[in-house]
Amino acid sequence: METASRGLLDTVSPALLAYLFGFLPQNDPLTEWVPGELLTPEFVQRLRESQFTGFALAKLPRGHGLLVFYKGRLLEAWRQDLQGYEAGTTAYRHLIAELSKGGLSLYKLRLEDVPCLLALTQGSPRFLAAIPRSLQLETLLDSLRQEHFTGVLVVEDGSAGRAWYFYRGQPVFSPELPRELREGRVHLLQSPNKAPPDLFEVLQREEEELRRQQSNRMWESVEQVLREYMGRGAAGALERLRRTLPEDDPEELRQGLVKWLGQTLEPGAAKLFEQLIQRPR
Repeated sequence: METASRGLLDTVSPALLAYLFGFLPQNDPLTEWVPGELLTPEFVQRLRESQFTGFALAKLPRGHGLLVFYKGRLLEAWRQDLQGYEAGTTAYRHLIAELSKGGLSLYKLRLEDVPCLLALTQGSPRFLAAIPRSLQLETLLDSLRQEHFTGVLVVEDGSAGRAWYFYRGQPVFSPELPRELREGRVHLLQSPNKAPPDLFEVLQREEEELRRQQSNRMWESVEQVLREYMGRGAAGALERLRRTLPEDDPEELRQGLVKWLGQTLEPGAAKLFEQLIQRPR
């Protein structure tokens, strides 16, 4: 199975990535430094429906965050924390949870800008941590133009640095290219060769799987209770319960099972059921 490329995520510090994100183009803002709690599910849905292309920068209590959108699809979520960083759906969940205590800015991008940006976190390395004096800069830039390279060239100098982005061999965000590279470490990363998955769809699948697991846990637990209280009659009772109680919402299912057990058997059966579903597996 092919392993997803992780760009500079495991090569440079989260502080440097946050620094580089802070220098992304901000000349076309949708909104700037508003309270993070405004990023409600309804607002996110509007971004999806309007096919928003751009990125969000977040200031969080313990670091920074980034969201990257392409035609309304969420292609990247990154969050800095005290232990390092998170990426993907885990980062998105935690970022949304923390935004009520932070600030948020949204900036528009052109469609062709997004692959260049994604090279930072999902690109494939051409080379990492090269010594500047070992590179023939003019030859390198010529080769990037000739091969229509899409990606990013990063010079790292501690927690600071500089990035130059390319789309099909041409610089984007700024026409200025480096004239020389003197200090630090140099990284060259090529953009993903195919579109990353939409994290909104991944989140939906994860939530559906979690609900399925929770429902299965409840049915397994109630079956144990029925066997203890009803013996041979447990199978028939379980079948009737499955036909009558909803399974889409685990919390509604839990409430329905607790009510049925308490009324049909005894309160102790409902209590045993609650203990079973809370027991670590």
